[in-house]
Amino acid sequence: MKSFKILAIMLPAAVFLMSASCNSGKKANDEPLAYSDVKHQYQKPMIEMNKEIIAVNDEMIRGFIKRRNWDMQQSPSGLYYQIYSHSDGEMPLPGANVEFTYNTWLLDGTLIYSSDSLGNREMLIGHNNEESGIDEGLRLMRVGEKARFILHPHLAFGVPGDGYKVPYRAVLVYDIELIAIKN
Repeated sequence: MKSFKILAIMLPAAVFLMSASCNSGKKANDEPLAYSDVKHQYQKPMIEMNKEIIAVNDEMIRGFIKRRNWDMQQSPSGLYYQIYSHSDGEMPLPGANVEFTYNTWLLDGTLIYSSDSLGNREMLIGHNNEESGIDEGLRLMRVGEKARFILHPHLAFGVPGDGYKVPYRAVLVYDIELIAIKN
């Protein structure tokens, strides 16, 4: 509940900062502000707000992990991962095209995408415009392994979501099996 209260406070603040930036394009003597002046004036508050949002998401993710008793690790980028079924298979290298099965949930447990209904996915490692957290997680896996990933919004679909089932700023949970490396 604390997390939602913080977001309820922070979202109006973000709107205020953005609207204030639209009205502050001139100095007191009606000279236009240089881009660097505006950038420096609002950059620090926006960075601080993003840090707060990441901290709130991290708190929700840790609670989610704890309730499920998962033993997950966190990468420097913020990706939470757990390889729960191991194999001796090959690891994908940058440039490899991989195929994997997946289930994707919102943090509230809503299943939004699945290979059962949409088919397996393929991804070109290191050369894609898709979720960077999935790319990072697949690099940790071997063919035949199964893993769980939890992605902060900046590792998934970011602020806007995907325009379909992923809402804005959504934390996503993936269950993935790396099926093949295709050359």
